[in-house]
Amino acid sequence: MAGIEFYDAVLNNELTVLKRLVAQHKIDLNAKFVEVRKKNHADLYPIHLASYRGYTYMLQYLIESKCNVNQTTGTLRRTALHFAVLRHKMACMLLLIAGGAKLDAKDTFSNSPCHYAADDGYCQILDVLIRRGVDVNTQDITSKTPLMKAVRNNKTDAVLRLIRACCNLNITDRNSDMALHYASRNGCAEIIDILISAGSLIDVQNYWGRTPLMEAVCYNHKDVVSRMIKAKCDLNRREFKTGDTALHIAIKRNYTDVVDLLLAAGSRHDIYNHQGETAAFDGVATNKIEVIRLMIKHNCDLEQPGKYFSNGVYKSLFQIAAEKGHFEICRLLATFGYVDFTARVHIYTNYIPSRLVTDQEDVVQWLRKKMQTATSLQQLCRKCIRKSLGYKIVQNLECLPMPRALKDFVLIKEVNDKQMTFDR
Repeated sequence: MAGIEFYDAVLNNELTVLKRLVAQHKIDLNAKFVEVRKKNHADLYPIHLASYRGYTYMLQYLIESKCNVNQTTGTLRRTALHFAVLRHKMACMLLLIAGGAKLDAKDTFSNSPCHYAADDGYCQILDVLIRRGVDVNTQDITSKTPLMKAVRNNKTDAVLRLIRACCNLNITDRNSDMALHYASRNGCAEIIDILISAGSLIDVQNYWGRTPLMEAVCYNHKDVVSRMIKAKCDLNRREFKTGDTALHIAIKRNYTDVVDLLLAAGSRHDIYNHQGETAAFDGVATNKIEVIRLMIKHNCDLEQPGKYFSNGVYKSLFQIAAEKGHFEICRLLATFGYVDFTARVHIYTNYIPSRLVTDQEDVVQWLRKKMQTATSLQQLCRKCIRKSLGYKIVQNLECLPMPRALKDFVLIKEVNDKQMTFDR
């Protein structure tokens, strides 16, 4: 009965009863509890339970009784300091530190008290640990630092404190992710600004070859993408496995706002991935007409073949759209001169007319008529001018001595305003 009575005395913070039982039964305070009422307490020592509960007077008695402040639990290998930090027990933590607790003790997962303080964003405890000289660059079992854990949980104040403590911003974890990768995934623009201002590298590729920009694109975080572009990140890095750029990823996921940002910043649209596909290929193959509008608006060269094969065969975007039966995209491309007359056969064989006249049939009839006529000189001249102006077409065009009406024609205002008209 002394075992359960002793456990109850610690659990209920009955210091007088505890002292009596220790004197009466000669109980070893450095031993595990013999009996417990809660299953998860079976692995604890008295000093762990007192720290976990925040019983400062009892903890002080245990420390004065020469209890081992660095004693670890059997399974998770946590010390009393771990429990005090996890439960935000500031007074207990100070007592343990004064009693000689190791600041950088690690549990089974190689988490130190600093990891848990940063993970929770409990800045008062984090301040104490930093002032006492804790290792702010310590890594857990997956090589994550306290900074990574604070960033992952959007704990901005904790991030600021760790940076002021001169933590290393560019340490990578087991997957070669940096703190900036985690911030980009979470979409926390404020933390992105803090990390970049503090000197974080911005183009490091992780295990899969993704940069922080790619991570932001994958999760459709437009604000983060804007900040990465402003920081002059490399827009055209490629993933290791697929060879995709950030623009490939944005188009595949149909994040049109992100596509607009990337194209406006000068992201290259003519890079082929490991499958031999440009970024525009997916937009055409999966009928993403808004993406193609954006590519025309930003003066992408849509005559660039959308796909090439290992045998040296290339396919134009117009041909790919015609093969897939995406006739609206064919009409959009043909309207601005991006037409491939070798795809004529697909305009006839890929379409089975219905009994009723539909918009789709109107488009097919328009395309058949278009395929029987040559591209106008007007369109060819516009294509040549646009090609020479490059992706900053608006800025470059303003420098040319041309009438306003002609500038609007070169800019293809009808695409920018989404007011398309087609000749019949």
